[in-house]
Amino acid sequence: MTADESNHQLRTGAWPPGTVAPERVDKRVIVLPGRAYPIEAPLLYWTACGLLEDGWFVQSVSWHQPPLDRGFVCTALESALRAAPEADRTLIVAKSLGTHAASAAARLRLPAVWLTPVLTDAVVASTLSAYPMPQLSIAGTADPLWPVEARPTGEVMYVEGADHGMEVGGVRPSNAVHMDVVDRVRAFARTLT
Repeated sequence: MTADESNHQLRTGAWPPGTVAPERVDKRVIVLPGRAYPIEAPLLYWTACGLLEDGWFVQSVSWHQPPLDRGFVCTALESALRAAPEADRTLIVAKSLGTHAASAAARLRLPAVWLTPVLTDAVVASTLSAYPMPQLSIAGTADPLWPVEARPTGEVMYVEGADHGMEVGGVRPSNAVHMDVVDRVRAFARTLT
């Protein structure tokens, strides 16, 4: 761990806490959080729970006040991949800041789910517009970080009125959107061989 990683408390581990990681699994998912949106936040939490129910081993990343730096996020992805059990299949699930790892994930040819990707960033937008593996990008029409002209390849779920937290106003409507996202992510993950 570098001093920069230590300063930002970059950590990765099996999820939920207390899970004992075997040496090898059939399928694993690496979960990269948002800047202030950890795996315990609703959208990531329910997504991870759904994948766990479907037999995916979940390796999560956490950080504290991370820099808005692509290199830091790519290092987090690489650390998680090294720490996770070996697997036949790997899926990346990244939220917001975590989507800055898209270029590293593309280089490694890993399928991915991008939750509210930062498409105002030229590198993220360019990578997602020519991603070499299956991908699912999810955002809402009220998310300022997904410009209307952005065109990621692969599957897209674009939710009317949802903001950067995939909330639409009110607990029940927002919860319904989150459950729709979880269902879509699970369906996408089932297509990966």
